[in-house]
Amino acid sequence: MVKSKMLSCVALMSLTMLPLLGGCTGDVVDMDSAEHKAMLERDRAEMAQYEGQTIRITLDQALKRAVEKNLDARVAELDLLVQDGNVTLKQLEALPQLNASRTLNSRSNLGASSSRSVQSGLQSLEPSQSTDRRRMTTSLEASWNLLDAGLALSETYRMQDETGIVEERYNKVIQNIERDVYAAYWRAWESGKTNKITNQMIASGVRQLDNLGTASNRKLLGAEEVGDKSIEIEDRIRSLQELDNTLASADIELKTLLSYPQSSHLELVAPDTNRKKIKELLAGNITDQEWSALQSRPELREEVYQKNVAVKNTRQELFKTLPGVEPLVAYNTDTNSFLQDKQWSTFSLSITQNVLNLLTLPIRYKAAQQKELQADARRQALGAALIAQVHLARQRLGQDAKLCDIASESASMSQKRARAKQYKSKSGYASGGDALVARMDAHIASLRKSVTCAQAQDSYAAMVNSLGQHLYQGPLPIEKFKAEQEAKKKKMEAVNG
Repeated sequence: MVKSKMLSCVALMSLTMLPLLGGCTGDVVDMDSAEHKAMLERDRAEMAQYEGQTIRITLDQALKRAVEKNLDARVAELDLLVQDGNVTLKQLEALPQLNASRTLNSRSNLGASSSRSVQSGLQSLEPSQSTDRRRMTTSLEASWNLLDAGLALSETYRMQDETGIVEERYNKVIQNIERDVYAAYWRAWESGKTNKITNQMIASGVRQLDNLGTASNRKLLGAEEVGDKSIEIEDRIRSLQELDNTLASADIELKTLLSYPQSSHLELVAPDTNRKKIKELLAGNITDQEWSALQSRPELREEVYQKNVAVKNTRQELFKTLPGVEPLVAYNTDTNSFLQDKQWSTFSLSITQNVLNLLTLPIRYKAAQQKELQADARRQALGAALIAQVHLARQRLGQDAKLCDIASESASMSQKRARAKQYKSKSGYASGGDALVARMDAHIASLRKSVTCAQAQDSYAAMVNSLGQHLYQGPLPIEKFKAEQEAKKKKMEAVNG
């Protein structure tokens, strides 16, 4: 009776613990439910933290915020942390198994039995009971399958290389984000410098078209002259709009990369043109730059890890053919009153061999070796492609840097012509329309300079990216985490002596 009450209490406690265990996990969200809407509202509120604010930011600050706050970078960082946790879980699988059980055995009648003579076929023993109707058994078993433990350790070493793969992918995501932010910042900066003047020029051009229309209606100018001047103004307006549109989307792109709401206003600080660094890259030894790409590009480093994974998979296939050895030690108790000894220990040692693993070894080994060859071929092809990228990026940087210089000179000359035409207009030697066309031409040249020089900065970022280097020189968030983990590990080692 007491045992039944105890069992009832245990069952009740288990049922009570279920809600607590469920509380350790996240809530399931049904699509289009109130919880789903609340989740989206929380995400929206987090994104709208800087809504309507004016944010003054430098290029270095933008790069820092991007690697810390960009959502894609955050996903890549969590992928790395999850993979690191998977390695730890796989290491735990190499530990011995320890199983404990407490069992209630009950039957509706007596477990009586008798014996029958093999020779005569007659009952040789009257029915007798050797087991209580209700009894409790306890078992504590420790077992260790050495083959499974070895395979788990082997997979741990392989997963460490897979962690390296995820880390290199994280580095590549960061490098791409840095390049995108760098290029978007430059375009947004150029757009911010020219956008107001561009709108003023377009408005002046529209007013001039209206004036030409009025002059034509009043017969002050001939139809042919009005048509020529109108086409001239319209061409300038169209050029201004097209060049402005090239830079206009940069502000939206930059806010997205920096995880700022679109309603915020970015006040950008003039960035460094990096002329010295651009010259150094263009004057650098191309062979050294090729080696920098081969040694530092995350894509190629990932392929080295892929090769290691393929080699370890081959070794693991060989390891699977070994026989399994499993020692087992158990401590048992039984409340059966008919037993002379209610407590005892057992030990067993078993050796097993999967014959199918032996028979299929040649096929599995050949398939694993083919993956090694595939990894080599993929790495070599990628290496050749990366070298080509370095040459293309350097060539593009050189061309765009020259175009930027040419556009700068052209813009300077156009400004001089516009000022001269403006002076003549004020002196009565040129019409106001001609002066406006000259100012529009000067601003078109200035816009082309902005677009071309922003493109040169994009080419600089692409060159740095092709070499596998970072534009942001500060520590990455994942490096801080790894340093903290290493410090905790050393602290635990010191505590454990």
